[in-house]
Amino acid sequence: MKTANRFIALTKRILCRKMYISILLTMVLLTGIYKLLPAKSQSADIKVAMFSEDSTGYYDSLVSYLGDINSIYTFYTVDTEEQLLKDVKSGYAECGYLIPDGFFQAYVAGTAWDNPVSLYVTPASTFHAVINETFFSAMVSVCAEDILLYAVDNPTWNQELKDGLDFYRNSPEVFTIADTTSGEFTFENMMYHIDLPMVEIVSVLLLFSGLLGLLLFLHDSEKNIYVALPNSEILQVRTLSILTSIIPVAIIGIICLYVTFGFGLYVIFSLVAAVISFVIAMLLGIIIRKSTLLEKVLPLIMLTALIAVFLKTII
Repeated sequence: MKTANRFIALTKRILCRKMYISILLTMVLLTGIYKLLPAKSQSADIKVAMFSEDSTGYYDSLVSYLGDINSIYTFYTVDTEEQLLKDVKSGYAECGYLIPDGFFQAYVAGTAWDNPVSLYVTPASTFHAVINETFFSAMVSVCAEDILLYAVDNPTWNQELKDGLDFYRNSPEVFTIADTTSGEFTFENMMYHIDLPMVEIVSVLLLFSGLLGLLLFLHDSEKNIYVALPNSEILQVRTLSILTSIIPVAIIGIICLYVTFGFGLYVIFSLVAAVISFVIAMLLGIIIRKSTLLEKVLPLIMLTALIAVFLKTII
């Protein structure tokens, strides 16, 4: 009965502490942020301007091809070279491509070195090197058939060459692509959820609550509140002081983790973290006998715990 009364009294005392209430509210608030806020749309909208002086059908095929591939870049056409330069200089477009007149025929014939595509960038452009890979691979795909026919230069083989190229491009016997997404995936509108290290935060708060319970016990001891008690009961009071500080945080933490992730290893881990926090606080209670010393050590312990959490989230 005496133990139960002490447990209730110590629980009431810790629940009256504003700092302790703020710990409980922090877990609830973070859970609300994690669950109630909708998933965000991460728009990968990197615009690339294109202008062509070449009026052949190759350019239309290139524009269509770039529009059909699932690329994180948005290729678009402008009507004039001046508009191309304006978009690039203003930063609206990451970079711009100017295709000169007669380029595609020269490209198919292998003589485009004296009439190349011009790439316009600014010092702020950072992705043009990787955009080049997408742009020129698309150009090769559009012109590949005509390059092959031009190189062989035997009209009687044209159909056989076309069929062979088509087989090489599309046959599953040449390339096998494993689908890692369900349904249709697009880079243009990826969805992500706020990633909060909830398990690590609950663990840190459990450790802090255990040390807070120890600190309150040391304050009481220095006021000679327990001077008349035998050592066994003093140990019991210290144990109860730490337990009553950890249990409410553990209960709220388990509820928050269940709401966030459902029942599983996260909830079990929080129980393990509560036990570890209790053991650490009890061991420190044996080593540290003065509240002033604990007040000096406590910030260092918590800083170390926060650094460990930070490192875990980035590794």
